[in-house]
Amino acid sequence: MELDLVEQTLLATRPCTSVGTMQLIPPSSSKSSKPAKHKMALADSSGRITLYEIRKSEVSTVFTNESLLNSNAGGTGGPRDSDLGDMAGGEDTISSNLGASRKKLGSMFSAQSSDSSLAGGQHNGGVKSIALGGNAGKRDKIFATNGSKIIGLSRKGKPFFSLTSNSSESTEQILVQGSTIWCRQTGGGYTKYTNGEETEFYQVAEGVNWLEYENLVNDDNTESEDHLDALLGCQDRSIRVIRNGECISNLGVDVNVTSLGCYDKNKIQPGPKRVVFGTSSGTVAMLRVDQDGAGAHGWAISAKSKARGMVNVLTFSDISKDGVDDIVVGWEDGSIEVLGFDVNPDLPQTQFSANLGESVSSLAVGRLSNAEFEEIVCVGFSGKVVSFTNEPLNTKDASDVHGRTHAKINNENKIRSLQKELGELESKISQKRTQLTAKERAAQRDIAEDGGDDRDGPSVMLPTFDAKTIFALDEEEAAYKISVEIPLEMNLVLLASSVSVDLLDSDTSTATVSRSPPPPDSDLKLCACYRMVEGGSRLQMKIRTTEGEYGEITATIVGNSVPTKSAVVVKLPVKPLSLHCRAVAFREDELQRELNVLTLRGSFSVNVAHEWMRACVPEIPPYVESDEVKAWTFRNVFTGSILKVTYEKDLMRVESDNLSTLAIFKECVSRESMRRRVHVSDSVEVKESTIPGFLGLLHNRLQHLLALSRQVEIIESLKEINNAEAGDTAWMSQEYVEILKNADAIKAEHKQRPMLMNYLAGIITDLFVDRHKLRGVDVRHRIPELQGLINNYDGDALLSVFSDQFEG
Repeated sequence: MELDLVEQTLLATRPCTSVGTMQLIPPSSSKSSKPAKHKMALADSSGRITLYEIRKSEVSTVFTNESLLNSNAGGTGGPRDSDLGDMAGGEDTISSNLGASRKKLGSMFSAQSSDSSLAGGQHNGGVKSIALGGNAGKRDKIFATNGSKIIGLSRKGKPFFSLTSNSSESTEQILVQGSTIWCRQTGGGYTKYTNGEETEFYQVAEGVNWLEYENLVNDDNTESEDHLDALLGCQDRSIRVIRNGECISNLGVDVNVTSLGCYDKNKIQPGPKRVVFGTSSGTVAMLRVDQDGAGAHGWAISAKSKARGMVNVLTFSDISKDGVDDIVVGWEDGSIEVLGFDVNPDLPQTQFSANLGESVSSLAVGRLSNAEFEEIVCVGFSGKVVSFTNEPLNTKDASDVHGRTHAKINNENKIRSLQKELGELESKISQKRTQLTAKERAAQRDIAEDGGDDRDGPSVMLPTFDAKTIFALDEEEAAYKISVEIPLEMNLVLLASSVSVDLLDSDTSTATVSRSPPPPDSDLKLCACYRMVEGGSRLQMKIRTTEGEYGEITATIVGNSVPTKSAVVVKLPVKPLSLHCRAVAFREDELQRELNVLTLRGSFSVNVAHEWMRACVPEIPPYVESDEVKAWTFRNVFTGSILKVTYEKDLMRVESDNLSTLAIFKECVSRESMRRRVHVSDSVEVKESTIPGFLGLLHNRLQHLLALSRQVEIIESLKEINNAEAGDTAWMSQEYVEILKNADAIKAEHKQRPMLMNYLAGIITDLFVDRHKLRGVDVRHRIPELQGLINNYDGDALLSVFSDQFEG
């Protein structure tokens, strides 16, 4: 059943750059049988926490709290004993500084725990997360964190709780139940506080992207925090179940988990609980987790468009009123969907979809605008708050004498409110302009008196902004996607790269691309400008890196700020084996492949070997948790080759079916070992059968590119014949019919053929050079001959160049 929801814009506030900074507070208990409305607690990147309510279609502010405004990033002081009392019910101001109980791993290391980052901007601290807490059935207390400090506010805005940690890690997400607070930190830390005291700590080296709690043991006391387990959505393609500070289960999934929700939260029912999660590829899937933490995969729904990006948030509510909770999902590109079980109880179907036009930061379902109708309330990256309600706003209001619709009345009320607000803002701007003019005149007088030297004069800071950037490898397209979003209109993005990259077409790009030759005195290999044509605050670019090269890509994001354009610069690192992604496990056919082996020996520790891994391959955590033997498996997303690395003290073993991968790894370790002045000896065991095996992985791509050229050559002839036959294709072979049907797509793909052919030629040439280099033979003078064989591809002829006879 399709849902008919009407969109309405509620308000626009400061940018909300963090995910999960909005909650709907349920109405207070009342003797009246009439339903009451929710209130909205919203925190932004400036550090302000505001409680809003809607009266007569107008948004009004209940209170604004600035306790976290411009707070220091670090903690203050050491541990102090304090009786926190009952967080859920008490409202006495309490403070606690925690830090002495921090475990070693949590304080020593810090890492980025997701594919996204914020750069620039003076407000990129702000409020990281807010949560609701309180007694059972009355969750009306607001808890918020800015990374180092957690505060609690009553529904009237009165502070009653404060907790400060001097950990080096920033708290990115909090959950509250009774007197317990669950925290997710950068660097993969998870901490549980009970009555202000740290009772659990767990560290995930790869990073944690989402935190949730659930009563997996199905104990009757659902409100007791003692029976609640923590579920961690991790960056290493897994969901961990934490009980009493220990990991009781590590459930593997195909891609990184970016959002997580418990569908059966706090429900007492037999059997396993359903856990719904979103991934970095945009997939929404379900796991069944039993009381022992064991999991079984259920349904999975892929993103309808690759441009959607990662799943940011999800929540559950019975919007369709069929007695079964629906799943509301928000994606990185602003897409919002309601997935319901009306049609199929075993697989949810899309019942409603919309798009905010900017990434979704928060989602909640409640009765905010009208006590009679539920709505989905969404907060965007720029601070825009929109709702989708089942209230029939397009029908006439029976109480209105002018016969206006509900929507028109609401809009008129909002216009009056905005006009009033605009007048107040104009007055403030006028005052600030007068003050600034006076300062500038005084500065000019001082400069004149000092003989024109303005070094000590006052300076006017340009306005700055937060830029959210995502630099992630798309495994299906074998390319990196660079997604950039700012809370104002974007003017252009400049890309400068110290490594060779191919710029690929992006279906969702709203910008024109121009390339310029790099300056002759620089190390840059790419200079490109993406200029916005139709405006907008979000841009997605697509590039393909070349393995063997390492460096960084610099993105300069220019916004249309007033009065002068300002920019934010973001650095994106590129590793030597940049197209390798983590593989949870190899497929059966991959396990049957023979592998070349590179063995590295020397006097080095496990930590040093791990640093070499980090320098060479992406998706490696910043540290190792023990000195035991480590093993990693990877897959090249472009060629399909595999890589396995194991290391221990004084020994590394690198295995791959691509000799070039081993050559790149060896070069990287040599560079890093020289920097550390560590002597490393190496030996390579070459399996000749891996060469035809690897070339076989490229065979289909090469054949397809050759077929494209032939198809493009006959498209116009087929069209002429088809027109002469009045569109009758019955006489044509199925191959020709498909060519005619997909003519436009074939032409578009053929435009990319030269670039892709050159890329494949580079891979084969590298393999050719590396193969013979290991035999001590220099064959660079035979490369032109090899290029000719690649352009006129023949599998047997190409394979012959790797034989001994071709070394002369």
